[in-house]
Amino acid sequence: MNRKASGSTLMRSALLAAVSAVLAAQAHASTPQGELASVTDFGLIDHQGVQHQLTRLGNNKAVAFIGQANSCQENIDQLPKYKLLRTLWEKKGVQFLMINADQKDSLDAIRRVASVYDIDFPILKDDAQLVAENLNLTKAGEIVVVNPTTLRVLYRGPLDRASAPGGDGGEGGAPRRAPAPQVLAGVLQKVVAGEEIKETVTVEHKGGCAYEFPAKEMHAKAVPDYAKDVAPILKDKCTRCHVQGGIAPFAMDSYNMVRGFAPMIKEVLLTKRMPPAQVDPHVNRFQNANYISAEELQTLVHWIDAGAPRGKSKKDPMTEIKPLTDEWQLGPPDYIVEVPAFTVPATGVIDYFNHVIDLPFDEDKYVRAVQFIPGDTRVLHHLLAYMSSPNYNRNEVISEENVRDFLEGYAPGKTDATQFPKDTGVFVPKGFKLVMQMHYTTMGKEVVDRTRVGLYFHKTPPKYKYLTYPISHGGQALQIPPGEQNYRMNSSYVLQEDTMLYAMRPHMHYRGKAFRFSVVYPDGTREVLMNVPNYNFAWQPTYRLTEPKFLPAGSRIITDGVFDNSQWNSWNPDPTVMAKGGPQSWDEMFIGYITYTLPNKDYN
Repeated sequence: MNRKASGSTLMRSALLAAVSAVLAAQAHASTPQGELASVTDFGLIDHQGVQHQLTRLGNNKAVAFIGQANSCQENIDQLPKYKLLRTLWEKKGVQFLMINADQKDSLDAIRRVASVYDIDFPILKDDAQLVAENLNLTKAGEIVVVNPTTLRVLYRGPLDRASAPGGDGGEGGAPRRAPAPQVLAGVLQKVVAGEEIKETVTVEHKGGCAYEFPAKEMHAKAVPDYAKDVAPILKDKCTRCHVQGGIAPFAMDSYNMVRGFAPMIKEVLLTKRMPPAQVDPHVNRFQNANYISAEELQTLVHWIDAGAPRGKSKKDPMTEIKPLTDEWQLGPPDYIVEVPAFTVPATGVIDYFNHVIDLPFDEDKYVRAVQFIPGDTRVLHHLLAYMSSPNYNRNEVISEENVRDFLEGYAPGKTDATQFPKDTGVFVPKGFKLVMQMHYTTMGKEVVDRTRVGLYFHKTPPKYKYLTYPISHGGQALQIPPGEQNYRMNSSYVLQEDTMLYAMRPHMHYRGKAFRFSVVYPDGTREVLMNVPNYNFAWQPTYRLTEPKFLPAGSRIITDGVFDNSQWNSWNPDPTVMAKGGPQSWDEMFIGYITYTLPNKDYN
C-alpha cells in the first residue's frame, strides 16, 4: 500500500481485512471430517499483561498451545520437557504458549506459580474458556498445534513420552522399553520442513487434568434466549455505536441484522477488537473502558455457535433502539464554536494547520464539559484544542510558551462529550483565544468539513484547574525497521508537585501495538497505572480512572510502547519501509497524555 494512503482508506482496508478473516474462518469451519480441523482467530492477554493474537503470530510456521492449570501436577512434572521442546523447535519457527482455562485459578495465583516453578512461558488467561473451546483444548497437559496463517489444527494430543533425554530409558537395571512413537515431533518436523499435513493428527491423552466447562454445559442444555439473554447485552455494550446515525458500519436494530453479522460478532469478540477501547481488566478500573464480562462473552458466543436462534419471544428488543437524533449529549451548549469550513481535496497530503478563533467572553470562564461534532468523520483525522494568549499568531508552532492550557481533543472513536471531574474545570482567561490544531486526510472525494465545538461552563469557579501534560518524545528517534514486530519506545516525566491523576491517553499511529503507563514512587516502589495490550488507532479515548489516584511530588511516570511494523499487522500502511516519526498517519508518534489536578496549589 502506498505510504500516502489516507487514514480513511487504511481504516476501510482494515475493516475489509476483518471481514475477509471472518469469511475465511467460516470456510475453515466447514472442513469435512478426515481433513484438517480449523479454529477461529482469537486474542488473549498473558499473565504479564501482553496480548497474543493468533493471526499476528503469522511469522511462525506453527504455534503450540500447552494447556495449563495451577493444580495440575503433570504440568510441573513435564516442565523440563516443555522447555526442551521449545529449545529444539523455537528457532525453527514454532512458537510455544501456555493457556490456563481453569476457572479456579486467579491471575495472581498464576503469577505466583509461574514464579515458584520458573515457568517462563507466556501463560494466556482464558477466563471465559471460549478459546479453549475454540481449540478443543480439554485438559491441562494437552497440546494443540495450529498454523497461525491458515488457522488449521495440525496436532492435538499429549507431549511425546520421550521428549527429554532418558524418557524411555530403563532405570535400576530395568529392561529398556521400545522407543515411544514421536508423533508430536513428527508433526513439528513436517511443519519446519514445509511438508504438507493433510489431516489433523490426534493422539488420545490419557493423563492430564480435565477442565470443567460449566457455562458450555449449561448452554448446551438451554441455549441462551435471544430476547431475554442476548439482546440486553447487545443493547448495553454495542448500540452506542451500532445505531442508525452512529459511527459503526451497521446498526443492530433488529434480530435479522444481528444474526446476519453473527459470525463477525464472534470473531471480533474472540480477538478482543470489540467492544472497543479495551484495557487490561486486571489493572485499575476505568469509567469508559467498555468492559465485557466472561459470562456475557459466553452467552453471546454460545448463542452464535448454536446458530443464533430467534427464540420464542414475539417481541424483538433490538427494534426499540432509536436512531441518534440529539447530537449534543448534554443538551444545548453554553457556547458553540463554529470552526471555519475547510475543503478537503480528493487526494494529496494536507499539512497540520491551526485555526485561531476569537472568543467573545468579557470575563474568565471555566469549562466543565466539551463535545466535538466533527463535520465529516471520514476526513477529520484529529484535532487538538488549546487556550492561547491574546497575542498568539496562527503561524506559530504550538508550544508551552505560547499556549496556556490544553482543552481537549478529538480522535477516531472519541465520540462522547467529555465531562471534567467534579470541582474541576479548564481555565479560559478573559481575552484568550481558542487554537484548533487540525489534521485532515483525503478519501478520494472532495468534501467540506464544518466541525463544531460545544462548550459548557461552570457558573462559579471550581476548586481545581484541570490540566493535561504530554509525556512524549513525539516522533523523535522513531526508526522502526521493516518487519519489526516488537519495536519498543519509552519516555518519563517526574512530577514536581503533589498530583491527583484522573485519566490517561496513549497516542501512536497504525503501527502501535501496546502501551503502558507506570509510576515509580519516591520510595522506589513501582505500580502499573494502565495497560493497553491491544492498541488500536481507531479508538483513542482518554481513559478516565473510576477513582482518581494521588501521586506525591517526585513520582516518575513512565510510558512504554510497542510498535509492529510487520505484515502481520493488518493496519500497517507499508511493512516494507522504515517507519519514522512524523505528524502524518503513515508516520509514527509516541505520546502519553495525563490529565490531573494539583490539589495543594493555591491559584489565588
